Amino acid sequence: LTMKDDDRFDPFPDLAKDYKSALLKTKARRSGSGGMSYGDIARMQSSFHVVEPQPEGPIKRVYMCASSAERFQSNCLVIKKPNKKGEKATTSVQNRAALLFGTMNRERVDTKPVKVRTSLSSSPSDRDYCNVIKVHALYEPPQTPTSTYDCKELMKWSDKSPTMKRVLNLASQLGLEPVGWIFTYDQPRHDEKKSGDDNGALPVWGPDVKTGASLQISKMKNAKDRIEGKKFVTLAMDATSGATEAFQLSDVSVQMVAENILGDEIDRHVSTKIPIIVDSKQTKKLDSVLCLVNTAMLTHEGMYAGIKKVNPLKKNGTLTIKTKKKLLGALNKYDPTKTSNNLFEILSDFNVLVGLDSMIPPTDMSEICRLVKKWARGQRRGTFMDEKRILLLKSVLGG
Repeated sequence: LTMKDDDRFDPFPDLAKDYKSALLKTKARRSGSGGMSYGDIARMQSSFHVVEPQPEGPIKRVYMCASSAERFQSNCLVIKKPNKKGEKATTSVQNRAALLFGTMNRERVDTKPVKVRTSLSSSPSDRDYCNVIKVHALYEPPQTPTSTYDCKELMKWSDKSPTMKRVLNLASQLGLEPVGWIFTYDQPRHDEKKSGDDNGALPVWGPDVKTGASLQISKMKNAKDRIEGKKFVTLAMDATSGATEAFQLSDVSVQMVAENILGDEIDRHVSTKIPIIVDSKQTKKLDSVLCLVNTAMLTHEGMYAGIKKVNPLKKNGTLTIKTKKKLLGALNKYDPTKTSNNLFEILSDFNVLVGLDSMIPPTDMSEICRLVKKWARGQRRGTFMDEKRILLLKSVLGG
């Protein structure tokens, strides 16, 4: 299972191990002899992953879109109305997962106001700047409600499924790329008494590490190089409170997932299929905290976030009737002479564009994306929808 296959993609080749080959060679060498030599032991241990805390990742901080996060949480809460008088409405949680789209940016490490520069001031160097991620949109694929999030459709990213291929192409036209993923949980992961002494306070468990690493590997496969591909974050949200924490996954944890080493336990501590080295000791149990790199998180308003708490898509990924009515109303009132109009405000929602993309020919959709991109970036003067596409949108929306 862990033998190096020709088709296996190693996200971090320098960390790649081949335990099965080392085991077979050791067995062949000591056939007929009485035990393992020091050389055999050293050879075997060299095929074990050494897992230790990683102090930092390629991303210094992530700016999460506040509106997208608020909408994401509201989608997880299912309110059941009372059947009888006197009964209270009940709220249940349906955990979900989503892909984050955004941009990679460079900014100063120190975000405090820059002091006035003089002729004697030294010019800023690369050490004064850092890599940051700005999340501008969030896409939730169709999901089946379960006790944990359903990531089957999300994982089809690597398989280039028609839906995910369409979503990725749409994001590219808007100048966005996959920058991470977000999931919700409703277990008491921050309460040591309720979650168990063995779990402690940690929002990311073994299955989350495997999902996040698999998504990062998919990005690294399709990126221009591994350095750019590994700029990927994992966000964990408490579905009840909305509290969110940001992490990056350590390089060795991503490589171990690529080698299919981690077990399937839904727990903070997971088993490993082969031994690993932790604190200079050989073990087959991994604490998920060793897979995480804490990452600072701030909030901002994404360019393609849409209206707060209003989800324009049905569970099957098509536009809701309410969204269609809003679009038709905006189309009927559209005035190209005005720089501020309701049509582009509605269209500047990534999920609205995803819904429209399945209804409109590719060439027309590309033009609409070009206009929305200009408008969202503030280039509103001279950005207007022509009559041809106004009529097209009305026809596909049933107007």
